[in-house]
Amino acid sequence: MQARPGHRGLHWWDRLERGFIGALGLLALALAAHRILTRYVATDWAVTWSDEVLVYGLIGATFVAGSLLVEEDSHVRADLVLRLLPPAAVRAVEVLNCTLAIVFCALLAWFGFEVARDAWRLNERSLTPLAFPMWLYYASLPLGAALMTLRYLRRLARWLWHYDAATMAPRSGHES
Repeated sequence: MQARPGHRGLHWWDRLERGFIGALGLLALALAAHRILTRYVATDWAVTWSDEVLVYGLIGATFVAGSLLVEEDSHVRADLVLRLLPPAAVRAVEVLNCTLAIVFCALLAWFGFEVARDAWRLNERSLTPLAFPMWLYYASLPLGAALMTLRYLRRLARWLWHYDAATMAPRSGHES
């Protein structure tokens, strides 16, 4: 993998996020396998909370994965127009995109934090026998949004101060 401009020294961040996402994915896989086995083979070992924790884990992993998608420029977007623009226009559009994304993600993080904090203060719990603390579930949104905000700030800095038209040209996603 070729180093991206402005990406020096932060590979630990990528690895930490990938590890967290992988751990949640493995937890979900293990819970799904357990659920299947206990449904058809060992019904005495069934637990009522596995589906709930599986969903919470997958949603948490999804929100954190958004940060990696920002870093790798892999979010779904209409980049056909970008590939048709001259480099100076691409840069302007990307700076605008990053700025709007920073505002949106920061607001999402702030209001998501408010929701998670209210759930913590109210000791809100799921209505299942597990009584899962809902603030943990709600916290995945502000965590993912805050991580995306930081990644968009880094991305904006690259577009503003480390711009290189040759390495930062829009890609089709089919390059190897």
